[in-house]
Amino acid sequence: MALDKKSVEPVVEKIKDFFKDLLKPNMTLEKIAEVASPRLDEIISKNEEKGLKYSAGKFNVKCLDDEHFGLEFEMYFKDSEGKWYTTGNESEPRKAELLDPKVWQTLQSLKVITFPIENSKEEKVAEPAKLDAPKE
Repeated sequence: MALDKKSVEPVVEKIKDFFKDLLKPNMTLEKIAEVASPRLDEIISKNEEKGLKYSAGKFNVKCLDDEHFGLEFEMYFKDSEGKWYTTGNESEPRKAELLDPKVWQTLQSLKVITFPIENSKEEKVAEPAKLDAPKE
C-alpha cells in the first residue's frame, strides 16, 4: 500500500518509553521481535479502541554508524470516514554490543532490517481446501 505524506495525518498519540528496557545483551532478531511484539500489539489495541482500524506497519532495526544502531516503528490506521492516521517512535542510538555479533555484522551489511507489523488479533482466513478432480 502506498501512502503519500498528504494522506497521512499527524501522529495519533506520542508513544513514550516504547523502547525503554527493551534490549538486553546479545539480542538476536528473534529476541527483539519477541519483546517488541506485545508492545506493538498493545498500541494497535489502544488505537482500535478509539475506533481506528489497523492497516499496516513496519518495524526497523537500523545501523546508525560503526558503533550504534537504532530501532523504530511506524503504523498506519484508518477511521470510519477513510481518514489516515500514523503513529510511531524511534529509539535513542544503542551500542552495538547489545546485539549478537552475527546480527551486528548482518545489520552493518544491510544497513536496515525491516519487519512488517501484523495485527495478531486479526482473524486468519484459511484457504479453501483444494479438491482433486474426480477420477473417471
